[in-house]
Amino acid sequence: MPGQWSLHDRITANDLGNGKFLFNFTSEDDLKFVLRQGPFHYNFCMFVLVRGEPIVHDGYPWIIPFWVQLIGIPIHFWTIRNLRNIGSRLGHIDTMELSESRMLIDVDSRRPLKFKRQVQSPEGDEVTIEIKYEKLFKHCSICGMMTHEKGLCLTMGSHDQAQTERGGVFTHVQLSSSQSPRQSSMGNS
Repeated sequence: MPGQWSLHDRITANDLGNGKFLFNFTSEDDLKFVLRQGPFHYNFCMFVLVRGEPIVHDGYPWIIPFWVQLIGIPIHFWTIRNLRNIGSRLGHIDTMELSESRMLIDVDSRRPLKFKRQVQSPEGDEVTIEIKYEKLFKHCSICGMMTHEKGLCLTMGSHDQAQTERGGVFTHVQLSSSQSPRQSSMGNS
């Protein structure tokens, strides 16, 4: 991976066992540069790079930063406030790019991913938007979890039950029309 990041001479790597590795960066700027590119893939498997913590649990890390794009939002509701309202229901928003309706969101991997959401305008109009996770690889299309694929899903026999358990996938989001569309891009929140 250090070679893929063009930093092979500025990163050292150690195998910690249990599928965990330690990458030591020579500079904070290099670390930030790499963290913003994740999640990563190797040999058709997704992996997450996070800042190290003194004590890590077997399930660590739970929070995975994903670039998420919202597709199908009517242009007159394309505002920072509305994107934040939708994005905050997916996880903590780190960065927003309003012109692309794209956000860097910290997603809790212990919860099902949401791929569609119905949004409602103040006038009562409903629109279903699509939620696209960039670099998402190998997840369950039945229950939305990242811990397994469709063939290993325990809810596969009861698709209706899986939809109920995923609650909130089609939860309504109230959009505001009070802000002007196409406000400038925003950095860290």
